[in-house]
Formats: sequence, structure tokens, C-alpha cells
Amino acid sequence: MRHLLLLLLVALATLRAGEAPRWGQMDYGPTLGCSLQIGSEYVLRALIVRLDQQQQTYVAYDLETMRVAALWTGGFIDGKGVVFNGEHHAQPKPMGRILFSNPVGPGWAKNGSFSDPRPLYKAAYNVPAGGNEMTREGQPMPQDWVAYRGHHLSRMGIVLSYTVLGCAVLEQPFLGPDGQFRRRIEMRGRTTDMRLILAPTSIPCGVSDGVRIVLEGDQQVAVLPPPRGAVPELEQFIFTYDGKPAPAMPGGLADGMASAVALWPATVTTQAVLSTSDAPHVVDTITAPDDNPWKSWMRFGGLDFFSDGRRAALCTWSGDVWIVSGLDAMKALTWKRYASGLQEPLGLEITAGGIVLTCRNAIMRLHDRNHDGEADYYEAFNADIHLTRHFHEFALDLKRDRVGNFYFAKGATPGRGGPDFDLWSQHNGCFFRLSPDGKQLDVVARGLRAPNGIGIGPNSEMTAGDNQGSWVPACPLNRIRAGGFVGVPDGVPGDVKPTKRDPPILWFPLDVDNSSGCQVWAPDERWGPFAGRMLHLSYGKSSLFSVMTQEVGEVMQGAVTRFPLSFASGIMRARFHPGDGQLYVCGLRGWQTNGARDGAFQRVRYTGKAVVMASGYAVTRDGVELTFSQPLDKAEAENPDNWNVTQFNLLWSRKYGSPEVSVADATKHARDPVAVAKATLKADGRTVALRLPGIRPVDCLVITPRIATADGTAITATIHATINVVP
Repeated sequence: MRHLLLLLLVALATLRAGEAPRWGQMDYGPTLGCSLQIGSEYVLRALIVRLDQQQQTYVAYDLETMRVAALWTGGFIDGKGVVFNGEHHAQPKPMGRILFSNPVGPGWAKNGSFSDPRPLYKAAYNVPAGGNEMTREGQPMPQDWVAYRGHHLSRMGIVLSYTVLGCAVLEQPFLGPDGQFRRRIEMRGRTTDMRLILAPTSIPCGVSDGVRIVLEGDQQVAVLPPPRGAVPELEQFIFTYDGKPAPAMPGGLADGMASAVALWPATVTTQAVLSTSDAPHVVDTITAPDDNPWKSWMRFGGLDFFSDGRRAALCTWSGDVWIVSGLDAMKALTWKRYASGLQEPLGLEITAGGIVLTCRNAIMRLHDRNHDGEADYYEAFNADIHLTRHFHEFALDLKRDRVGNFYFAKGATPGRGGPDFDLWSQHNGCFFRLSPDGKQLDVVARGLRAPNGIGIGPNSEMTAGDNQGSWVPACPLNRIRAGGFVGVPDGVPGDVKPTKRDPPILWFPLDVDNSSGCQVWAPDERWGPFAGRMLHLSYGKSSLFSVMTQEVGEVMQGAVTRFPLSFASGIMRARFHPGDGQLYVCGLRGWQTNGARDGAFQRVRYTGKAVVMASGYAVTRDGVELTFSQPLDKAEAENPDNWNVTQFNLLWSRKYGSPEVSVADATKHARDPVAVAKATLKADGRTVALRLPGIRPVDCLVITPRIATADGTAITATIHATINVVP
């Protein structure tokens, strides 16, 4: 019921904003990465290749096994699924007529066998009628067997790159002159015979000279003979799916990949909209190219800046990467579509080796080898992620530390939003570190539910937000440590589950942040008096917070106060521009956000005006100390009646969220008033010590001042804090 209501609210919000769903209008380009349901089976890392536009013929590869999963004609996909039409617990299906499909399993044999080496998992949730309750979907194959390396956009079409038993393979799917499906495969370094799945016996297949077809059950298998003599430099094989002979083709696939045709030569121009407010921090809008020739859906999931300071790259949830230039002048902005068809990218980093993205199916790296402003090689930088078919299992954010390691997080799979977690992936709810070369993926911590944003601080501090739900009583700002556990025990492998979670830096009351974004640190004073300070984004409330932290031994605790700013969409990602030193944020509206627009890219600019906010928080033996950015009026600051303080605890349980629980009486759902015995303004004129008799650890401490600065400016912004330990 909760999710049905949620979908209804999303639909109503969409209608109010006047933005109709865009998936059916969008030109996704020549490929699309997605999860795909074919009959009762799922392909969680499908790469759909468009073979023609007239008859709408498509082939889907399973990038885990490098098999041809299905060939169909007469339509694209039906658009079901959370990224397409917002539907939960559904995956898209092919439209039109399926010409053939191959069952789940390796596309190539090892030692003559197609037996799937991956362990079976029980798929106890969302199994279609008549479907198999056991699945191997979502797991990479052993790297020494078969491994997807990427795909090329070339003048010859789409060319897939992968390895089989250590042998480099290039494969081009295409339609012959008669409109029939064909596969061109080129191999280098083959030393033995090989076998690959072609199609069911109902499909007439043709093969190159020297290749023979054998039957294994109801499947046709092509047997490539062992090479004669020395290891051949290059071998070419053609497979037809109409029974006709497979003719040799001139040239090589690598030759055709040397150049690519620009798919999106047009650019789109928009105008920046600068705020005219005289507040200390204001919000400027970098207007997105919503009206573009390809109907690309501008729901931004990641951003980063190029070193020239003029340009930024942004990825969209639907699978695009766009590059915007003109950020130095902030007048006319030029947008260029750089890539398309990625599988739900929700994090982006620009590196010397290319644009790196966190996608649902892999960490991808994009290359523009012919320098035409468009990516022509989509490299699988790391594809070791385990995943499930659950809509909730997004791969989120992407950050780097000082030595070049990458970090990202992955969602868990909470049943229908309630307590039934069906966690059978090894990587549900994890915080990851990936080596700079992309070869080593490590789990740093476990227990996350929906970590839509992480942070890597200037000293490699690790943080992550999360989303209220089962085992997450309210949104926490988590401090991540190696081997840590931060909430959801169901996702921890093994029969013995954690019974205690690491304390977060702070808990957000539900009315303050109901769905967290990322964290970012202000680098210097160009953004005002926040140099070195952590900032936190709220996706659900479209808000920005200043974070104040205190360390007591090994424990960190903190408080937040909200900037008086509004944003157009649910903000998720943030970067400080290396040139102007200002904060840029982007985000989208999927669900559970008060954001009005489908997506937005905005700048938070410091105007130089005096900032009047809380800027420091510390717990003491008998209370708390709050520091403000401006000198305070002594009489008002020291009047205990000018400080309203309440507190409450939360229940960590399998239930969805938690009520506000009285600290004095855990059987009551209420906030307790906290008496302020004394308020003392310290010698710096900016720090107030509040004496709170009986102070103790508490999940949520809510402090609302009614004071003023020395020049009479009112301060009423609430501070929300957590006390993990009293010194």
C-alpha cells in the first residue's frame, strides 16, 4: 500500500509540474544497457543493439555470459521499470515478435562444457507465474572463462569486445542484405578449439567454412576447429541465421573501429539564470537542454568538471552523458550529447583516462578516440558487481580519494518497502572501494539500504547518507569505516547477523530529511566562512545543510542547520568548481522528493554578504556548545527562555522507519522538552554554552534559538543534532 500511494503521489507531482513521462519519446541511441525480462527469465546486464530502425529489429546480449539472449523485431521495449515509467518491481520486455532466445548460461564453453559455474540463488520474490525460483542472474562469470570488456561505436556498426578463455574477441551483430541476422566474430590468440551457442534448433543457422554445427539438447552449437600450425594473428567467423552459407567479409573489425560517425552533431544552447537576491548564498540555474532533438530525459545523476574550468560533464538516469560549456561566463551555455545507452548511471568522475561512471551493471569508462566530441568506446572498467533484479538496487555516486581510488555505494533489496528483505546478492547495501586501475573491487562496509550519495573528505574521510525504511529508523549521516556495519543486517552474508550498528554522525528527523543525497567539503573561503566544512544534500527535501562535527575518542557526532535556499529538483550530487570556487549541485525527481522538476543543474554562489548561521557544535559534560558565524547579542543569547530544546530517540528494527520515542518513557511516542538551566556567552562573543541537566546520549536533539546577532539580525534556524557520547 505504501508504494502504491507513493507511485500515485509521483504521478500527481508529474502532472502538476506539466512534464509528461519521456521514456517513449526518447531516442536512446544505437545501444541500451538495461535489465530485461524474456519470458520467465531475466537478463540483468542486457546490452540491446539496434540493428535497424525501419523494422525495429533488436538483439540483446547477456554481458555476464556473452550469449545472444534474444533477437526480436517489430518494436523496442515496453518501457516498464522504475527508470522508464516509474513502475516498481518490474523489468522491461521486448516488444514485437521474438525470433529466438537462448536460455541462461555461458555463451561459450569451457573444456567443452556449457555448465554454468555460478552458484544458484533462491529468487523468493517477484517470480513470474511458471518461472524458475532458482537463478544465477546477476553474477559475473569467472574472468578466465568469459569477460565483457566494452563495446565500440564504429562506422561498421556496434562492435562488442570481450575475452573467452584468454582470447580477445570482437563481435559485430548486423543484418545482411536480405534483412537476416548475422554475427561477425574475429579472434586473436586462439590456441584450441572453441564452442559457442548459436540458437535453438528451430532456427536455420549457417557457419563459415571449417566450422561445424552440433546439437546439444535443443540448442545448436558452433564448433570452431583448433587452429593449424602457429597461433593465427586474426581469424574471422561469420554466422547466419537463415541457413544460407556464411560468406567471408573483407577487412577487419579493428580497422573499422578507427573512426566513427558522429551520431549527435547538433548542440543545444540555453541561457543561465542568475539570482538577483542579496542573500549571502544564492542559487543560479544552469538551464538544462530539456528541449533537445533526441528527447533526452534530463534527470541528472552525476557531475564533474573538466580541468579547463569551462566545461562540466553530467550523466542522466536514462543513460546519457552530456557536456556543457560556457560555465566560465555563465551566460550562453552550449550542451553536447556525448554518450547514450548506459545502464542507469548515477555517479560520474572525470579522469585523465576518460569519463568514469557508476552504472547499475558495471563501472564504465568512456573514450573519445577520434576526438569528435562523442564517446566511441564504452569500456567496462570494472564489472565485478553482483546485482539482483530488484528495482531498488541502484549503484550510487562516485568519488575519488587523494591517491585515485574510486568509491561508490549500492542499494539493498527491500521487498515491497517493508520488512521482507530478499537479499541474495553478495553486494547488497555495500560501500565499495575500487583501485585506480579498475582491477580490484573491495567491500569497505555493509548495511546500507538506499545510499543515494556518499562523501570522500579532504583527508579521505568516508561518509554515506541513507534513506529511511526497514532497519533504517530515520535518515542517518553515516561515518564509514573499514569493516563497518551501518544498519541493514539482512544484507550481511552468513547465518550470523549483526545485532548492533555503528552510530551515525547524526540522525535526521523525518521532517528535516526523508531521503539523503551526497556529502561534499568546502575547499576554501571563496564560498564564505565554511572552508573545510562538510555539507550535506537532501534529495527528499531539496535542501542543503551545513554539518558541524565533534570527535570524542573514536566516536564522531554532529549537528546540521539548513541553508535558507530552495532548489528545483531533488539534489543528489555536488561539486565545488575549481575555477570560481562555488558549489554546483544536480539531481532529479524519481520519487519521495518535493522537487518540482524532473531534473536540475544549479549553482550555489556566495555573494560576500555576512553569513548568519550556526557554525560549530560540541557536546560538553553538562550540555552543548553552539558557535555562530557572527557575534551575538549577549542579553538575548544568555536568556534561557530564548532556547527551545526537545529530544527523542529512534527504534532500530525490521519495521519500516521508527516513531519518535520519548527518552523519558520509551513506551510513549513523543518529543520530550529539555530544560535549559543556563545559557552563557563565551569570551569569543559567538559561542553559547547551554547547560542541560541530565544530558545523556540521544538520537535526535532539536535546538531552536530565538536570538539575534550583535547588530540585531534575528537567528531562528533550528539545529538538529545527535549525541552519541557525553565526554
